[in-house]
This record gives sequence, structure tokens and C-alpha cells, in this order.
Amino acid sequence: MEILPLGPVVITDTAGIDDTTELGTLRMEKTEEVVKKINLAVYVLRANEEPTADDMHWLGLLKQNNVPIALFINEISDINAINAENKGDVISDTSAYVETHKGLSDLATVIGSADFTSKAKRLELLDLLGGLTPLDVEGDQTLLQGLVEEGDTIILVCPIDSAAPKGRLILPQVQTIREILDYKGLALVCQTEELPAMINSLKNPPKMVICDSQAFDRVDELTPDTIPLTSFSILMARFKGKLQDLVAGVEAIKNLKSGSKVLISEGCTHRRQCDDIGTVKIPNLLKKQGHIDLQLEFTSGGAFPKDVSQYDLIIHCGACMLTRREVLRRIECAVVQGTPIVNYGVLIAALHGILERAISPFIDEIKG
Repeated sequence: MEILPLGPVVITDTAGIDDTTELGTLRMEKTEEVVKKINLAVYVLRANEEPTADDMHWLGLLKQNNVPIALFINEISDINAINAENKGDVISDTSAYVETHKGLSDLATVIGSADFTSKAKRLELLDLLGGLTPLDVEGDQTLLQGLVEEGDTIILVCPIDSAAPKGRLILPQVQTIREILDYKGLALVCQTEELPAMINSLKNPPKMVICDSQAFDRVDELTPDTIPLTSFSILMARFKGKLQDLVAGVEAIKNLKSGSKVLISEGCTHRRQCDDIGTVKIPNLLKKQGHIDLQLEFTSGGAFPKDVSQYDLIIHCGACMLTRREVLRRIECAVVQGTPIVNYGVLIAALHGILERAISPFIDEIKG
């Protein structure tokens, strides 16, 4: 779904917040996990009912986690009242409700009324949501912050192989092209073997080459040392996570031995292809580098273990499908429990011996 001007959004309904059964406990645990990931919360109360202790708990938990709250007072709590002639019990003015429950205004970012049976009210609700600033998108930080200026030429190397989605580019590639255009730069796109011809066709060298991490070794060979080189995955690590922590995790690769436990975690839930990077290419690359008989475990989508202390290394994807808040949470989870973590781009660059080159555009940030 898309809510303008926010853009594409994923709406997650709660698993249950007032169920006192044994199953309800599990539902509330799931809801608590969601609170740690979301950027914006919509909370609905009924106009003719008092906020319960559960309501105040969850609103307080959202506030504690710095999640902006859009609190809506549902004007119609009884569906039979929709066509009823006497609607004296339906409150259309939320000010009276909020005045009665003053604590609500301290918790919520915005408060409004919501008749969900009315199209006009639903549109009003969407407009209100669109005007909010979700958590983790404040400020002017961008994917290419400080890397591209007006007029710069950037070459993007996007291999089209068996794992590439049919008829389209992957999200990080599309995002990068869009940002280059926003900066009024020139985005040139090619596949790996066409890179030399593209570089030679330019009057001046490109400002940077950005490639898919899977092609890192070959693109490194084809790109002159004078041209900065990095990958989409490393850009995503810088944008959504803590590149310093992910680079620091590289040291753990040297300590892997037979029997070491390694978690490979994907943020998306796409159907695995025969040449999938997470379940096929990275394990094969580790074997090629002499890391054999590893105990590999895999997660995808929203799944990520609470206890990661059992692992000797976590290898995470670029996380283009996860919120920055969720990526930071996962990195913090690893760091707090003393488990090294790297992402695909950092790992692949390190295994090919080109990590120093791949992170050179951000070296001051990493050291700082």
C-alpha cells in the first residue's frame, strides 16, 4: 500500500492486546516484537468506553520506544447505530473525550476522530497519517549522502543472472538510481562485462562505480584503481545500520573453524532460486576460502533469534526490505550479546581481499 507523501508502507495488525488466555500471552509477545520494529503506530479507542489499563500500557510502551502515535477515537462503536435515528450516544467531537482523559494527549502525536464507515473520514485519516514523520526517517540522511554532487557520473553494475528478478531491478539498484537523479547526477547502468567499454566511452572517469556484491571480484579487476568502488549492500549497511560494527565483525571470519555456528539472515521472503546468494553462493564462497564443515542456520523475513550468543558469526543481507530501526535492533542485539555480525557486501569484499577498497569512500566515517 502507498500513503502519500510517506510512500510505500507495510501495515501490520496487532496479534492481540487484551487476550488473557495462554494463547493471548503468545499474541502479546508477538505484538511487543512488532513495537520494536514499527515506525508509526495507529491506535483506536471507542468513544463510549474508558481507556483500559491495557490501552494505557500499550500507548505507554509505544511512547517509551519513541514511536509516533496517531490516536483515533472511533465515533461509532455500535454497528447498529449507523442507520439509527437516535445517535445521541455517538460522540463526534474528540475534544470532550481527550479533555476527560488528559493523559492521552501526552502519549499521542496526533489525536483525531475516526468513523471507519465513512469514506470521507477514511481519507481524512490517511491524510493525517501522511503528514506525520515516522520514526527513523527524520533528518536529511540519504543512501548516497556526501557521495554524489550535481553533474557527477556514477556507473552502476547490475548483473542479470539466474537469481535476478525477471523484468526488473532489485530495490537497492532502483533506490540508488533514484537518488542519483535527485542529486542531478548521471546514472549509467551496465552488466559486469560491459563495464570496461562504458568506462572507456566516457570523456572523464566516473565519480564512482557501485556494483552488486556478487560481482565484487570481477568488477574490482575491471575497474581502474583510481576509481572508487563499493557495492549496493555496503551502501545499505551505511544507510540503515552501523557500518563500523559490520566492518568490525570481519575479524571473526578468520576464527571460523570446523563446527563453528553461523547464522545467515535474510530480511526478505522471496522464493529461493537455484543460485540464491544467502543459501548457495555465500556458503560456497566460505567453503572456497577454506571454511568447511560450518554449522549454518538460516532465517528470513521478520524472523531473527532473540538469543544470538550461540553463534560465532552472523551474516546479514543488505536489509533493503527492513526498516532502519529493525536493522539497528538486530545489530545491537548481536553487539550486546558479543556476537560478531557482518553483512553480505562486507563479507564478500573481505573474502575477496578488497574490503579496504570497498569501504574507502566511507573510511573517515568508520574511523570516526
